[in-house]
Amino acid sequence: MYEHKNIQEFIDKFDHSSPIPLHIQVEELLLEIIKLPDYANGKLLPKELDLAKSLGISRSTIRQASNRLAEKNLIVRKKGIGTKINKEMLVTRLDSWSSFSKEMLEQGKTLVNYEFKLKKIMSDKTVSFKLGIDIDTPVYRLSRVRGIKDESKVYFISYFHPKINLDEKSDFSKPLYDLIELSSGYIATVSKEEISAIISNDKLSDKLNVAIGDPILRRERVVLDRGMSPLEYNIGYYKADNFIYSVELRR
Repeated sequence: MYEHKNIQEFIDKFDHSSPIPLHIQVEELLLEIIKLPDYANGKLLPKELDLAKSLGISRSTIRQASNRLAEKNLIVRKKGIGTKINKEMLVTRLDSWSSFSKEMLEQGKTLVNYEFKLKKIMSDKTVSFKLGIDIDTPVYRLSRVRGIKDESKVYFISYFHPKINLDEKSDFSKPLYDLIELSSGYIATVSKEEISAIISNDKLSDKLNVAIGDPILRRERVVLDRGMSPLEYNIGYYKADNFIYSVELRR
């Protein structure tokens, strides 16, 4: 039994007979490991030699995979100490999505709100289409700049379906989808997303403290309840230099 018991299931899935190269399998294994709460909170990753023995492969294969993660700034090595996840990187998955605050909590990060604006507006054509409502329907628009200490990470703009009971008195310190469930009884179940790469304009430069023309990751999504009815239309702008999506596709 491998001493890091919580990663044993990943070790057991390693397949020497797979057509997938061993170093790619190791890279995928390491990506799974760094998403575990203990490692996100600073636990040292398994030593390369120990991992090589457990997998029955050479240490050079482990090093090849870990080098790729280091090049992506996902992990950092400290001589005489070991290897840890780079806490400056934000890693989220598309097959298991949650609110930004929960993502930060799962990665051991303290969330900071740099800007918070909630106001009622009349829905335009796009918002009305995304939420399945008539144009000029009153809806709440929530804009937030969020991040960690001393650095903004993301600029969110959310529009909520009128059936959601949110107002200025709502407790927005709670994760958003927990708040929606508590206030309105609707459970966020499905997220339909589109992701694109754009460059920062004047507004995004100011919100995220980046230079005009810097790369930005734009994430647009409609969140649905169990009945596949829209709850929220959200646009998020992320700093592209420290945000990575991990996608798992199954056949």
